Parts: sequence; structure tokens; C-alpha cells
Amino acid sequence: MNTLSTAAPILFAATAASLLCLPTVGDETATTTVPAPAAASPAAIVAAADRGLDWLAAAQQADGSWGSGGFQGSAAVTAQGLLALLGSGSTPTAGPHAQPARRAADFLRRCCRPDGLIAGNEAAAHGPMYSHAYATLALAECCGEVVDPDLRRQLRAAGQVIAGSQHAAGGWRYQPVPTAGDASVTAAMLVAIRGLVEAGIDVDAAVADRASDFIARLQNPDGGFRYLAEPGPSAAPRTAAAVFALQLAGVRGEPIRRGLQWLDQHPLTLDSDDGYAVYGLAAAAAARWQQRLATGDTAVWDAWFSRVAATLLAAQQDDGSWTDPSCPEYGTAAVVTILQTPAGLLPIVAAEGERAGGRE
Repeated sequence: MNTLSTAAPILFAATAASLLCLPTVGDETATTTVPAPAAASPAAIVAAADRGLDWLAAAQQADGSWGSGGFQGSAAVTAQGLLALLGSGSTPTAGPHAQPARRAADFLRRCCRPDGLIAGNEAAAHGPMYSHAYATLALAECCGEVVDPDLRRQLRAAGQVIAGSQHAAGGWRYQPVPTAGDASVTAAMLVAIRGLVEAGIDVDAAVADRASDFIARLQNPDGGFRYLAEPGPSAAPRTAAAVFALQLAGVRGEPIRRGLQWLDQHPLTLDSDDGYAVYGLAAAAAARWQQRLATGDTAVWDAWFSRVAATLLAAQQDDGSWTDPSCPEYGTAAVVTILQTPAGLLPIVAAEGERAGGRE
């Protein structure tokens, strides 16, 4: 069995983890365009992110989780919060927000079930697989800071769940069973796989290859990505997530160029009525940063980030949070992750992604 191993350089993150964001309905639709406010200064961006981090620290539940309303006790939301703290330079053992990072990591570890699935209250997300992907990623990010053999055991078990629930066509859906996949869950799983590999957890290379091939087949002739294998429209949030996942899988050239071009023609904005604005912007930030690293073209990144950052700063609430149809804890964590992208403190934004292991 070929495996992805730490011998080959790869990246992972939030996105996903950051990437890594929590949809609230089963599909996404295109968004509309509104004028952006004046550009924000680098100092203002840092200050806004810091206020968001302070709000997150204060909003953490007693059990270490983040989330409210239908998302209270969600491992997916908690993972996004932990990734936001990690992206600021804090870890479970060091940094200004070490304590909330440690409490969040502890909560996620308590969500690790005997069968390897990682889930808390995920009813509002249609099932536990978003949670599993994001929590796997967040815990993998902590692996170098938390010296605990049991954490590695939990991550290996999480990887086995990912491999065992993959559909023959290469995708995943909401439940941990081999069911015909969709774009967003599969993209989240592919990013989580990169996190496992970076943490030193071997994953069968065929699992990642099948996943990237599945996502690639979802690209429409217009360059955007549809949700399911069946014919369907392109949409910006899932297109951004798909492009980023393919970049991490080592895909280059036309699929990436066409996906980013489609996003240029269908820009994401916060006035979207589909519930996916912040999710899509977080994925787009990760994908566009990867493209900046791959091409060295700073002008394209600077123009995009300047516009998006200004829009996000204008939407920040007086208490330092950001709203989202899921819950403000998710919205704040995802926006903070976007604003911190240029700092490069998460491995996903530190260097260009590469295919690990390759095809043999």
C-alpha cells in the first residue's frame, strides 16, 4: 500500500481549515457584487483580528467549545476557533491565547469517539463529517505542540475513518459511510488528509488521489465547480473550496487557472443570501494565497485582499465579533483566519502546497 508520508513536503490548514468552514444548508448559490469600502491599513487589519481573537477567548464555553444556538457544542465550530488562535501564533502551550487553545484542543479530544469519528453536536450541519474533517485538521496542527502518544493514536483513528468512509468514486458526504460525495465535504477531507500527513500520520496515497480526481471531475465547462457529480450550476463558495483542495493535492495549470478566473467573474461578497459568504471567502483567501506563492504575483493577491479586508473590517461588530448565519463564533473565527492569511503562521499559508507521495 502506497502511503502519504512526511518524507515529502506538503501543507495543510484551516481552513481550513481554515479551511475549513461550516456550511449551514445543503448547497450554495452565486452571489451579488457590491462596492467595497476604502482600503484598510495593515495596522487596522491586525487590530481588527486582535479584537476578534479577544472576543473568541471571552466567548469560549466552560467546556472549551465554541458555538451557540443550534451549533452549541459543535466540534466543527470549535475546530475553526482553534485554527484562528493557531493562526495568530498561539498554541496549546504558548502564546497570548494558549489557555483557550488548550481548552479547545482538550474539548476536541473528548469528542474523539472509540471508532475514530470526531464529532460533538453536529445536528445543524446535516451530519458529523464536516466536524470530523475540521477537528482532524485542528488537532493535527497541534500535534507538534502536544507531546502525547494518545493524540497520535486519535489522529490515526481519525484517518482510518476518512479512508473507510470514502465512496468508490472518491468523495464523501455528511455521514461516515461510503456515499456518493459532494464538493464541499470532499474538499474538507482532502485538506484534513494533508494535516494528518504533516503531523506524521501515514495515509494511503490512493485515498488522496481518488479525492482529488473526484473534485476535478466536478469542474464545469465554465471553470466553476458544481456540488454533486450530476449536472448542476457552478457556485463561488464551493469553487473556492475545490480550487484550494486541488492546490494542496498538487494540481496545477488549467483547472486552477480556470477556477480562479471563474471566481474573478463571480466575486464573493458579504451580502450573499445563501449563508456561505464567510465560508467562501475563507476558502478563497487560502486558494488565492496559494496562487500567489505559486506564481509570485503579489499584485493580484494585494488587490483581492485589500478589497476583502476592507469589507470585513467594515462588517465587524462593536464587540469585535462578526456575524454568520450559523453562529457568531464561527463567523468571527473564519474572518480572523482570513485576515491573518498573510502572516503565514499556519503551515497552509507558509509555503506552496505539493502533492505528497504522488502516483505510483
